[in-house]
Amino acid sequence: GFVVHNLPTFGRASSAANAERLATQLAQLSPDPKPFIMVVYSKGLPDFLELLLRYPQTAQHIAAIISIAGAANGSPIADEHYDLYRDWLAGLPIPGCDRGTGEEVRDLRRDVRLEWWTQHRSAITVPIFSIVAVPQADRVSPILKQTYEKLAGIERRNDGLLLWYDAVVTRGYLLGYVNADHLAVAIPASQQIPALSFLFKDNVPRAALVRAAIEVAAETLATIH
Repeated sequence: GFVVHNLPTFGRASSAANAERLATQLAQLSPDPKPFIMVVYSKGLPDFLELLLRYPQTAQHIAAIISIAGAANGSPIADEHYDLYRDWLAGLPIPGCDRGTGEEVRDLRRDVRLEWWTQHRSAITVPIFSIVAVPQADRVSPILKQTYEKLAGIERRNDGLLLWYDAVVTRGYLLGYVNADHLAVAIPASQQIPALSFLFKDNVPRAALVRAAIEVAAETLATIH
């Protein structure tokens, strides 16, 4: 019963650049009178928040955001590796991707994200529903083991890239926790890259998870409007 639109963004683009791209895509859908429930993942949350801030008229038809492992408050991993990425990795060629500038990782630093909320939280009026990935140790994909253990030095409850509390939006709605890591909660990597399936533990019922989140968000919206 849902009409689904896929709005792709660039992994090596800043949140500002992706916000502009999203605004263009949403403008093309503007004749659709139905409100949108946006499902965003990881850096997709900061990108979409930037859209709400910079293009309020374009985003006026957004009823809610469902954030899956969204980088609401950034990550210590981005803090640690930002300089390395900016100076050495951002400019490396990747098929299908433009070269980066480093801003795409800067947008994920904790100081940048927390300052963004301090300045702009009052401007974000769209309800945000958070799903947080918190895997048990045996559910962490081998590819994320190193970063999981690094973050565990701060907080054992992390998804391999985000601490649990950095995926929760302040003054939003917490939908729940999923026993899956940051990749597995949204990406069927073992199916997409069968030859490297041993690097992932991603048998997660993603479709059921998203459908349940949409239903809860819709029910909640009906009570607050």
